[in-house]
Amino acid sequence: MTRSPLLPNAALTVLATLLLSAAAVTVPSPARAATTVGAGTYQETSAAIAYAGSWSTLRSSASSGGYIRYSSSATASATLTFTGPNITWYTWNSPTAGIVDVYVDGEYRTSVDNYSRSTTYGVLAFSAHDLSAGAHTISIRATGRANPASSGKVTHLDSFVVGENRSPDTTPTDAYRYDACPAATVTVATATQLTAALAAARPGSVISLAPGTYRGGFQLTASGTASAPIWVCGPRSAVVQATSTSSGTALRVTGTEHVRLAGFTVSGALQGVMVKQSRYVTVADLVVKDTGYEGIHLYGNTTDSGVLYNTVARTGSHDVAFGEGIYIGTSQRRWAEVTGGAADRSDRNTIIYNTIIDAGAEPIEAKEGTSAGRIEGNTITGRLSGSRAIGWILVTGNDWLVAGNTGTDAVTNGYASMYWDTWGYRNQFVRNTGAVDASGNGVWVHGADRGVLVGCDNRVTGAAGGLTNVFCTP
Repeated sequence: MTRSPLLPNAALTVLATLLLSAAAVTVPSPARAATTVGAGTYQETSAAIAYAGSWSTLRSSASSGGYIRYSSSATASATLTFTGPNITWYTWNSPTAGIVDVYVDGEYRTSVDNYSRSTTYGVLAFSAHDLSAGAHTISIRATGRANPASSGKVTHLDSFVVGENRSPDTTPTDAYRYDACPAATVTVATATQLTAALAAARPGSVISLAPGTYRGGFQLTASGTASAPIWVCGPRSAVVQATSTSSGTALRVTGTEHVRLAGFTVSGALQGVMVKQSRYVTVADLVVKDTGYEGIHLYGNTTDSGVLYNTVARTGSHDVAFGEGIYIGTSQRRWAEVTGGAADRSDRNTIIYNTIIDAGAEPIEAKEGTSAGRIEGNTITGRLSGSRAIGWILVTGNDWLVAGNTGTDAVTNGYASMYWDTWGYRNQFVRNTGAVDASGNGVWVHGADRGVLVGCDNRVTGAAGGLTNVFCTP
């Protein structure tokens, strides 16, 4: 994580070079018996950290606890004994920094060169993941070596962060999938028959699509009940289409409750599946592909619904800016049109175990106005040419959980939390992985004061900006 310097670079260089100043206090560091600690952030002042060598403390408002501890001793070390699945070491990079060796359980892991031309705060220097149950130790040890450009060999410790065990949500979802579709109450084989069956649907209706192409765009406005939902089911060889990728929606579900869509293919439309002003709708096991704009969209105060186990591919061919794979809510710029000017409260929706391939915009996006949803276990690959996506998953709502997702080939960031007005608070990003291979962060947070949690258990590669631009947490 890179923080903007609080002083001009020249002044910071002097400060880093003359660390033993009036603001620095030498801390005697006798060896101590190890204390085993659990998940948490352990600042440089923690009694659980055993120091060897002579260390000093410097006030640093940009560091995680407001201070940094450092040592110029060639034999300095800092050791923490802990239980947890992962461990992270935060440090500084500076013009006087040296090379530090990292050991886990007494085994050498890596050497970290903390030199930089100007001081950089909150640097995530090392993480170890997937540690076994039981006690472990991490030790950072001065080497007496430094980058040739460095004017010193200083070792810095900002904090250690011990992660906690997080398990995936195990909410059962098989009851909503294609294989659970009941026996048909009506089977359709033409577009005309499908239109009529949707218009006649009642609680307990099970509309089965025979293999074939259904062209023209379709709408369902009837509701089922919790005990007698309406099902629309079909195999992948049943293909629902609109007019073209520049006109029309393939399937609209509006003002409904307890509806389940499962199994079939949607393609060749400007918009794929649009669910508006509805509750308890599930979209499961569909293939939604080759759309001009978004693939699957829950909006207009659609709540308590799920998008599960779908494959969404090649969205945004008409305009990449509107080519979200799975889209929840509405931009505040369209609230007047969609919700009469109020926030689009498409809340408590679940987006899990989907595969999104070559989206034009964000593969998954939850807009401002939405809250308390879950985005978990999704797989994201590729992007359309010209995509300007901020992240594989972008959240601007409040209290979303983004967990256990993976991606490759990001445009900028892997995952992102943005804010607008009173939105963008308390989102959580944990257990996500991926190969970012782009200029941004693994998890980018817009506004460090919004209470967004970025777990240290997120694991990404190829992010030029590092894991995150805020401090990760247990």
